[in-house]
Amino acid sequence: MPDGSELEIKLAISDNRLFDLIKSDPEITALAQGARPVDRVFEALYYDTPQFSLQQNGLAFRVRHEDEDWVATVKSDLKTGGGLFEREEWNENVSGPEPSRTPFEGTNVGDRLAKVIGLEKLQLLFSTRFVRTVVQLQTDSGTQIEMALDRGTIWSGIDGTPISELELELKSGSVNELLQLAAKISARWHLLPEIKSKFARGLELLQTTSPNLPDSLQKVLPENAEPTPIELVNSCIADLFIFQDRILRNNAIPENIRGLRIQCRRLRSILKFCQPALSKDTVQPHINHLRQWGGVLGSIRDIDVLINSWEKFAIHFSLVYSPSGHWQDILRERRDFLTEDVLFRIRQGELTQLLFELQGLAYQAQERKFPIEEELSFGLIAHKSFIQTIKELRDDIRAVDGITDIKALHQFRIRCKQLRYIQEALNGYSRYRDEEFAAEIKKIQSHIGKIHDTYQIKSIFDQFDACSIDEKFLLEKELFVSWRNRDTIEYFFALPKAVDAFRRSAKLRLRTLAAMRTNRRTKSSQNTGPHEPIK
Repeated sequence: MPDGSELEIKLAISDNRLFDLIKSDPEITALAQGARPVDRVFEALYYDTPQFSLQQNGLAFRVRHEDEDWVATVKSDLKTGGGLFEREEWNENVSGPEPSRTPFEGTNVGDRLAKVIGLEKLQLLFSTRFVRTVVQLQTDSGTQIEMALDRGTIWSGIDGTPISELELELKSGSVNELLQLAAKISARWHLLPEIKSKFARGLELLQTTSPNLPDSLQKVLPENAEPTPIELVNSCIADLFIFQDRILRNNAIPENIRGLRIQCRRLRSILKFCQPALSKDTVQPHINHLRQWGGVLGSIRDIDVLINSWEKFAIHFSLVYSPSGHWQDILRERRDFLTEDVLFRIRQGELTQLLFELQGLAYQAQERKFPIEEELSFGLIAHKSFIQTIKELRDDIRAVDGITDIKALHQFRIRCKQLRYIQEALNGYSRYRDEEFAAEIKKIQSHIGKIHDTYQIKSIFDQFDACSIDEKFLLEKELFVSWRNRDTIEYFFALPKAVDAFRRSAKLRLRTLAAMRTNRRTKSSQNTGPHEPIK
């Protein structure tokens, strides 16, 4: 981490009784090594210009009353990945709550503040008031972590939202040990990540009375940024935590189930792509666990596809459609059972523990680092791996035209997904961006997916043959499957054209990647200087 930055994890606490239980947890008290909890009362005021200039430039300005002192703080986001918040922070003692950029003159952020604020005045946005219980922890290897338990409220006028969370901030040592501790706590006390900072939640509260509040800006990576295992893995985990939160808030609606399943698969693909930098023995059990999650979510998704498809069928064939049926009741009961299982496991912190552990392993790999030699850098190995993956799929996918076995066809779909997930992850880096190539991959995947969905639907329907209600059900089933097969034939006919388009796109993509590699080698052979590191 850069000097003056903080790296922390936030976990939401839904039951206030847990505060005392966590403080007295034997593992926590052992890590405290005799240090006693300290309670402090904080009251903070957050400011911005009338045009929200600070927020639009990734800055937050706060004046906080800490015991008898007033401290002005400016924070700037570095990275927010998964459950981790990494920010630069500047603190200056001030005489009172009035906001001013003057105390920061002469600091690294002073000129930036002056440029952003200009002639505008800072105005109050919202405030927070909370009690913080702090416990200093230290692992056997010497990693120092500050655990803070916060209870209070964020206020905007008369509107308020509660603060009830646990923060783990890395003071020194291993990021992996910070994440592994978060994994243990989340599993033991069934805690979930708090994916939004107090500042972000305050802005949400403020938005109810300020319609002109702008949307938060997406983080833009530097022009020549190179992908790293940490950034790729963190991005996937961040999306997984978002869909996990959505499922809990929206009770596992189909869109969120599908989204969580996609993100599980995406993370598995990225982990495989980052294999050169990760220990296969330690990561593989977690990949297998992700596959299990994908299987359960896939079963729910298949039921959702059938239900959605049946609703469309009912519109076309209302004369023979049964408004209700025993088989539909069984199907809904099956979905409810699977959904409750997913919700229970998420609330228990099972997925959160898995993701924190994976994040920790990625940081552990970074701490080991690659040798300096270019031929062994992750960037070059990933580049070669990406080229090889494209070549293999481009060459093998010609055989799709003659494949009639649905399982073999589905394997091609999986390979298409894996390549698309990698390309979409790399689209965050300007020099690797190629949205058209990702779109061509998605077309093939979509065609094969529609074919596979028909197979899955028929497979689910076959389970009801033994309990067929009457002949009308059998008629409906045969008509429905025939209706689906009609669309399937159309996708079979469209597949060769999509394959040809993908192969042309892959040829162009390979040329671009080869040129990038040649250019990289040319640069590395020159005396680039310390400002342009060899990748």
